[in-house]
Amino acid sequence: MSRTRRFLSVTLLTGCLFVGFSEDTFVSESVVVKSRRAGFNSQQDPQRLQELLQRIEELQRQLEALQREMEEVRLYIEEQAQETIPVIQTNLAEALRARPGNYIQFQWFDSQENRPNEGFQLRRFRISQTNVIDPRTQMRLAFDVSTGAQRISAELRDAQLIWDIEPSVERVGVQLLVGQQPLPLGYELERSSSERELPERALYNRTMFAGERGRGAFLRYGLGNNAFVHFGLWNSLTFLDPQQTGANTFGNLGSTLAWHAGVRYYTLNYEYGVSGFFGKRPGFTFNDPTNNNQPVQVPSVNREFVFVDAAILDFLVEGFTLRGELMVGKDRVPTTRTVSGVTIPRYTRSTNILGYQIQGTYRLNYRNFLTVRYDVFDPDTGRSGDSTRTWGFAYSYFINPGVRLTASYETPDEEGSEVRNNQWTIRLQYRY
Repeated sequence: MSRTRRFLSVTLLTGCLFVGFSEDTFVSESVVVKSRRAGFNSQQDPQRLQELLQRIEELQRQLEALQREMEEVRLYIEEQAQETIPVIQTNLAEALRARPGNYIQFQWFDSQENRPNEGFQLRRFRISQTNVIDPRTQMRLAFDVSTGAQRISAELRDAQLIWDIEPSVERVGVQLLVGQQPLPLGYELERSSSERELPERALYNRTMFAGERGRGAFLRYGLGNNAFVHFGLWNSLTFLDPQQTGANTFGNLGSTLAWHAGVRYYTLNYEYGVSGFFGKRPGFTFNDPTNNNQPVQVPSVNREFVFVDAAILDFLVEGFTLRGELMVGKDRVPTTRTVSGVTIPRYTRSTNILGYQIQGTYRLNYRNFLTVRYDVFDPDTGRSGDSTRTWGFAYSYFINPGVRLTASYETPDEEGSEVRNNQWTIRLQYRY
């Protein structure tokens, strides 16, 4: 407080000195002018000159004292900055330790099939938070609290631990990620549901990788400024695979783990990636109602998938984004059917699988977006009449950056018997 008073006193004294110095200067100049006018240039008053010299010396001493005072003030300010800046940095780091990523999707849905979840519903109520433990370690937690038949149950989505072994701002360094987390295959599985242009992912991804998340660990390793490779070990099945949920267990169903590897290259205008996933789908036994409920042993099969994807921004015209993804694989498709009130698997053997999609999004302006997607899913390329081709159309309007209104229409075309299952979705999303 005393230093603050001293600073104000010095400031006031400085102003007075400058004013006094200006007045004396004006007086001395007036004397000279008058003397010149009176013709006394060679006969100046010695006493007056002595007084002026004394006054100048006094002003000089006061200026030196002022300089000393100002130096003390400068040192005081520097000391305060050295004490305050670390406090500010600490407070800022504390404020950034917890970063929310919540969003709500409320929608009206109709599929021509009279499904139980048609009409108005809360499709997703996602609560997520990223906690920064230190500059190199963080954890991400996400829950969906609108799951189940009544959309009132809670479900763990992400429990991800992240360790930046070699941090880097300009590029991907070396990063280890473990826990329940999105699978880094293709481009669609990792994309958040709050970012997609169409309401749901393509049919082949929803079927073969239900829940889009696996339990495991993987490593990202940067290759220069625009590329990285990734490799990981996983449970064989995603956490919402029908066979996994039917077993009602958290751990790996098979005796061996699955693994994946991939590489991705990206720039400001385009990116592409190649990745693969390899493991086993364990076998099981079920009673066949079509054969007097005789037990049927379904053997384990290999899971082998290769993804190739690419995205181009401002393709042909400004504002048009083109995305594409191809999946080829081999697995036992985990879909089921109901026979005599009993749920049994549709497939009891491994098949060659094909899935792909191409999507174009055009930005009319910063609020309005149009999207068209065409996706194909063939669960058995060795047999005809079982593939599904779907056209999807969507219009999105951003009320503000955190609020989006989307209207979409999807029309699946199944080979064989036609099914009335065209889908309308009108969704309002709030994101924070």
